[in-house]
Amino acid sequence: MRGLLSKRMKGLLSMSYLPREPITKFLFTVPLIFLVCYLPLVSMVDGENKDKVITNDYCDVIFLEFSSSAKGEIYRFIQRFHTGLTDEEELKLTELIYNESQKYAYDPELVLALIMVESSFYSKAVSTKGARGLMQLRPHVAKALAQEVGIAWDKETSIFDPEVNIRLGLYYLSKLILQFKDLKVAITAYNFGPTYTREMLKKGKPLPMRYANKVLKNYRKLSQKDRTKGLIPL
Repeated sequence: MRGLLSKRMKGLLSMSYLPREPITKFLFTVPLIFLVCYLPLVSMVDGENKDKVITNDYCDVIFLEFSSSAKGEIYRFIQRFHTGLTDEEELKLTELIYNESQKYAYDPELVLALIMVESSFYSKAVSTKGARGLMQLRPHVAKALAQEVGIAWDKETSIFDPEVNIRLGLYYLSKLILQFKDLKVAITAYNFGPTYTREMLKKGKPLPMRYANKVLKNYRKLSQKDRTKGLIPL
């Protein structure tokens, strides 16, 4: 599947190149998809292998490339990075980020900003401190969180599963937001740990805000407006 639609071709098929009017856009994109994507694929394979190439997942990829929906924006953003995932897995990651954002009433842009800072969307990322995966969770923290939410934890490799990693990471962030009642402080605690954050607050010392500021700066860029206050009902 990967390689059938190159990064350059995906860029050419970006929404920014398409007409703005819905009817014109529809009339423009349907033949474009057929000519640019479908016919070349059909010509590259014989009848025996066509069903293996023209799959539902491939159609979903094409749809998201053109879609102006939130899922389309998420998918195209993910495409900027080397994820270490297949196209099918990136489709699932798009759905996962969208659904989990809805679950916790987060803006998807906040989730994207956090993952971008944590791992640059590389699913196999490992930090010098042992944090792993897209949302850079430490194994012992991830295992404890998995027990809380009822996710099977058979071995430490589970932490690299994008679905497990994202679900646990956003659940963890939600706990920190409820605990500290402040988004910026919660993001700081996500990076430095809640114990360290509580101790600094208890002693009246200023928290290191470089990490949180970086996440929120990226979030503002993605959302194109400052919504860090009042983002999440507390």
